[in-house]
Amino acid sequence: MKIRLTSHQQKFVERKMKGGGYLSEDEIIREALRVYELLEQDDNDPSLEAALRHSLRSPLKKYKAGHFAALANGTHRRAIAA
Repeated sequence: MKIRLTSHQQKFVERKMKGGGYLSEDEIIREALRVYELLEQDDNDPSLEAALRHSLRSPLKKYKAGHFAALANGTHRRAIAA
């Protein structure tokens, strides 16, 4: 199957690839379709839809090695804004 994307959609896919976390452009399209499929289900959950839409707008956060271990051990310190 071949699909044509708008220039806006192409740029979106390119940004997702540059951001990391995906092995291919196909993977990005498949994830987008999975999200769309969830939204189309008859038992649509508005809170789930809101969470999915929010996560799609959130930037990919890069974590340093040991970040989650520090959280689990309680040694992670959050900077407090002055």
